[in-house]
Amino acid sequence: MKENQTQEKYSFLWLKSYKQQPLGTCHFHHMQNVIPDKIVRGSIGIDIGCGCGQDLFRMAKDNPCVHIIGMDISDGVYAASRLCVDLTNVSVIRGSAEDIPLKNEVCDFVYSFGVLHHLTDYKKGFLEVVRVLKRHNPCFLYLYEDHCDNSIKYIAVKIISFIRKITVMIPSRLLYFLCSLASPFVVILFSYPASLFRKFKVTHVLYERMPFNFANGPFSLTADLYDRFATPIEHRFGRKELLNIFTKSGFYNINITKLKDTAGWVAWGYKR
Repeated sequence: MKENQTQEKYSFLWLKSYKQQPLGTCHFHHMQNVIPDKIVRGSIGIDIGCGCGQDLFRMAKDNPCVHIIGMDISDGVYAASRLCVDLTNVSVIRGSAEDIPLKNEVCDFVYSFGVLHHLTDYKKGFLEVVRVLKRHNPCFLYLYEDHCDNSIKYIAVKIISFIRKITVMIPSRLLYFLCSLASPFVVILFSYPASLFRKFKVTHVLYERMPFNFANGPFSLTADLYDRFATPIEHRFGRKELLNIFTKSGFYNINITKLKDTAGWVAWGYKR
């Protein structure tokens, strides 16, 4: 039931995002900026939860000798296919991260931005990542953090989680519209003060603790708000929990950091 809701909610978001967002700097660039290892490598890799395909497009475009599979559970696969139609080194498939439709040990790398924390069973998702990876090859993941060390963001997450019990029942089109109305108010309340705090060394810690400190315009948070209020499943990780999951799943040389100026964990490790 919840997986079907996730599929429907993100089908709406990705098809809408495909029409609205120009190609430019994408999540992949932000990930590569904080990861010293090269993400795209070998002869074949997979982007799990490729959405409308912006990261998939950029990885494939910049690495024409690497075949990259884009996989998503939603109708985003249609948008990704259209976006990458001229790239011969891309394949787009539909599937769940809990049951990846690939044989064992076929990928030289796995990339996934903001997906495994939306799974009904995220531990199964980690095991699927391990299954499709070749030995001694890496996965690179972006995952939500629980903000247990930041009381402001921690309380905000709890409030959003409570509200989300109601908002997941709102039709996608109406919810997106409501999020677009809410975006300017959230930007004024949090993002603009955060941008001011960022300018001064003495207040920089306040900038880091402010929710939604990354907005760059009145309506720039619409998709982020939709993402927070539309999905029926959201797990958030602490650093120790994430390290433990990577270790138990069979990874070594595990690294955990954050995106610059953005909340969330960037974690990567190599399959034993």
